[in-house]
Amino acid sequence: MNASCIRHRIYICMSLCLLICCLFACATGRATTDQVDEKKRAKALQEMGNALVMKGDLRAGLGKLLEAHKLDPDNVDLNHQIAIALRDLGQYDLSLKYFQRTLSLDPKLSEVRNNLGTLYLLMEKWDAAIACFKEAISDILYKTPQYAYNNMGYAYYKKGDYDRAIECYKQALSSSRSYTLAHVNLAQVYEAKGALDQSVDAYRQAVLYAPKDAAAHLGMAKVLLKQGKKAEAKEELDLTIWAAPMSPEANEARNLLKNQ
Repeated sequence: MNASCIRHRIYICMSLCLLICCLFACATGRATTDQVDEKKRAKALQEMGNALVMKGDLRAGLGKLLEAHKLDPDNVDLNHQIAIALRDLGQYDLSLKYFQRTLSLDPKLSEVRNNLGTLYLLMEKWDAAIACFKEAISDILYKTPQYAYNNMGYAYYKKGDYDRAIECYKQALSSSRSYTLAHVNLAQVYEAKGALDQSVDAYRQAVLYAPKDAAAHLGMAKVLLKQGKKAEAKEELDLTIWAAPMSPEANEARNLLKNQ
């Protein structure tokens, strides 16, 4: 084979290699572009889903979130949002799967641990819930430990362990003194223990921070009635109606006022 033929063959090989590289680069570029487009579509669907959920249209919002999930299945926030929507729709078993998927993608998310615990509360799996709340609290960087402490207190309350429940609620309040729900929950535990004066004190703290909390006013009124303090109870019943005139609490307050 002469030198001219060899050069010709080398030229052909080089041309083929260059063509293959160009085809590969184009294919890779198209794949990358498609992936970017899918991420953008998933993001748009996720935002639409969240907006619908915030408006209270859980089913429509969940539909959009699930569409987004098909395009971006490893999105941690998206999996978490689907888990919460399913929890709020009462689909507990399916919600659990998405919570577990979220934590498999990022095990360090304390907020997800807390929310998983709330799912276990709804499922009445008190010990599983407590374990989740303890994990959340153990994270020194967890920004809202009062929620986990409060939720854990409720789990202990449902288990009948009132002393531990009180301890948890006090921990919640040490993290956030104005956390009204913890004050109300603490009041309910004291009432369950028969410590009515302490219950009233806890309710008074609740309405101090949230004057229009109808449930707190009604709860305090009921305890005051147990103590035979009808005048003070009437005042709280009136405040219940003032705080939320169209609420179930207000209707109950009206019935109690009629029966006094």
